Amino acid sequence: MKPLHTFLLGTAAILSLASCELKNELSGSLVNKEDTGAIELGVSVKQPVSQTRADASEIDTNTYPVVIQGTSDGVTDVIYEYNTLSEMPASITVPVGQYTISSHTPGTLEKQMATPYYAGSTDLTVSKDIASKADIVCRMANSRIQLNYGEDFKEAFSEWTITIDDGGEMAMAFTQDELEAAPVYWAFSENATAITVNIRAKTTTGNTVTDRRVFKKSDASENYEEVGDVFTGGDALEINMGTVTSSTGELEGIDISTNITFEDSNESVEIPTIDPEEPTDPSEPGEGGEGTEGAVTLNLPADVTYSISAGDAPASADAYIASEAGLDKIIVTITAGNDAFQAILVDLTMDGQSFLAENGGVDLIDNADFGNLVSTVGSQAPTDGTKEYTFPIGAFFTFLDMTGATDPGKSHEFHITVTDKNGETANGVFKVTINE
Repeated sequence: MKPLHTFLLGTAAILSLASCELKNELSGSLVNKEDTGAIELGVSVKQPVSQTRADASEIDTNTYPVVIQGTSDGVTDVIYEYNTLSEMPASITVPVGQYTISSHTPGTLEKQMATPYYAGSTDLTVSKDIASKADIVCRMANSRIQLNYGEDFKEAFSEWTITIDDGGEMAMAFTQDELEAAPVYWAFSENATAITVNIRAKTTTGNTVTDRRVFKKSDASENYEEVGDVFTGGDALEINMGTVTSSTGELEGIDISTNITFEDSNESVEIPTIDPEEPTDPSEPGEGGEGTEGAVTLNLPADVTYSISAGDAPASADAYIASEAGLDKIIVTITAGNDAFQAILVDLTMDGQSFLAENGGVDLIDNADFGNLVSTVGSQAPTDGTKEYTFPIGAFFTFLDMTGATDPGKSHEFHITVTDKNGETANGVFKVTINE
């Protein structure tokens, strides 16, 4: 059985191009094989134990796409693909050989989604004149994450930004506007062993409070031998926000706790917090040597897809950047999603700096030319040492609209690297895909 991450990455592009008809694309040495057998396929879904079983009847695997890959002489060729399981015959004849068959929820697995995404694969040997039965069990490839606010927290704070970071390129962000938000389904980064929760909140009296917690899965799973140390699909997390008060009722700080329910368990267990004062290994995902006082927050907007003809571009796209230590550099490089925007980037400089990665990017700090650009949307350039800044990426949408749709399979990518006065860093990528 191949890991979910392996076959998902390998088949996502193929499935997005699948037509409504069977594609018989025999190639390489497979096409010349005279000996054949048959494949009969079944697809089912295995939900996390804690999830409501009533939901199982609502999952129709007949809508799941299917890809069948055959291997011969060390060469892998996609030989059959179907938009849906229902389009696949009950039995198909194929050359004898080794096959990997995969299926998943319709659509592409995104980093952040509103619904669960199931995926699975299986390996199969097809022998001459034999019908081989393949059963694919699709398991959840993302994880349910719920943020809960205590009444004490809601009464103490008027606004906040909370980010949850697993060490990948994108962090989840929550504000007071999502107070009653539904759970988020998150595809953890590969080998994510810890999550970092950062919060910057303003009290009802106008004071700003910041805090940070690190939670490692291994600290919760030490009594569960069958559970690994890496966050995986099917894990369910609840992050609870509260307050710490003195004996006289005065606000002293923020309380953050996290519970996890493993895929094959009904029991929710607490993940003890790591003392943020203790040094962490910079090589460990999700911890990044961020420190405490200078921990950098980079809250990126969700990736955007819009159509020029429909005029449905978002009104704004803001990245929130903050550090109590003060911001030292905000380096932005842009990868163009079409040749027209690439031509603009070649000629576009800001205080003599280029957005092209090979030229080092543009530092937004005290950049007068950048300040002139974002003044069109009522913003300004960040200043050296400022503790927070909202980067209005939407100011670039005018340029993007001028250059038309992005090329098939491409997006305009804004790569942002933030460094604070303590040398701590954070980075992320915001993508814009434009259709005609």
